[in-house]
Amino acid sequence: MAYNVYSLPDCRTVLYHPDVGTANLHQCGHGKITISSAGDLTSHTATADGYVVVNKLKSTNGTITLELPQNSLGDWFLRRWANWQKNSQDPSRVALGTLTISDAAGNFSIVCTGVTLQKVPDRVFDRTATNLVYTLLATTITEQ
Repeated sequence: MAYNVYSLPDCRTVLYHPDVGTANLHQCGHGKITISSAGDLTSHTATADGYVVVNKLKSTNGTITLELPQNSLGDWFLRRWANWQKNSQDPSRVALGTLTISDAAGNFSIVCTGVTLQKVPDRVFDRTATNLVYTLLATTITEQ
C-alpha cells in the first residue's frame, strides 16, 4: 500500500540576498511557511448577450509568510536584512532577494525571486519564547 508523505524537516529553505548573505532556514528551526499568490489565473467576463468570456491571466507575484522562532538564526538574519533594506542607498538592489524551498517528500521546489521584506514583525515579549511573523513580497513565484 502506498502512502502520501509530508515532512517539514525534509523541506530545504534558503533565503538569499547578495548584499545581506544566505540563511539556510531549515537549519535554524523554521516554523510555518506560507506562499500566497497575489493574482488570479483566470477571470470571467459576462457579455450583454449572455456569453461568458474566459480571460487567462498571467500573475506571478505574491506574498511569503515566514514564522520563525524569536531570537533564532533566521530571525537574526531577517532583522539584519530589514536594517539593510531600511538604510539602503541604492533602490535598484532592494529586490535582489530569492527564496528557494525544496520539498524532498513531495518532489518539487518553489523559487521566489524579486523578494523584499514588506515590514518588520511585531515584537512580542512574553514569559515564553514565541514565533515572529515576517512578511515578504515576491515579484515571481515559480513551482517546479
